[in-house]
Amino acid sequence: MQLHIILSAEDRERLGAPDPLVYDSSTWKVSEATALYKVAGMNRSDMHKALREGNPEGKAALTWVALRRAGVNVRYSELDFDLLAWSLDDPNAEDEPEQQPGGEDGEGNSGALPSEGPTPQP
Repeated sequence: MQLHIILSAEDRERLGAPDPLVYDSSTWKVSEATALYKVAGMNRSDMHKALREGNPEGKAALTWVALRRAGVNVRYSELDFDLLAWSLDDPNAEDEPEQQPGGEDGEGNSGALPSEGPTPQP
């Protein structure tokens, strides 16, 4: 699966990154695994976990691997980009269905866990 890493125009220009910056999750080379472990102390599983948890190290690692694959030579320790402008896009994802009136499932249930809902009044 190919994912597009979206960087700010300023970051793309400064880094010399293509637009979009592509990360193909269907391949993982020994050279990438070794290099990532040497510079960041993480493996692919660690990188994906960090991404899911919103850890900026996961975003940096994924961006760095994608930049290397695109032929952009940047030291991991010098990689810097605007986290607020960074996003990950799946170009093959179908558009999300429109929300039904009354909640996400059309039944008035927003999907919130009971602990996230309104506090019961005595």
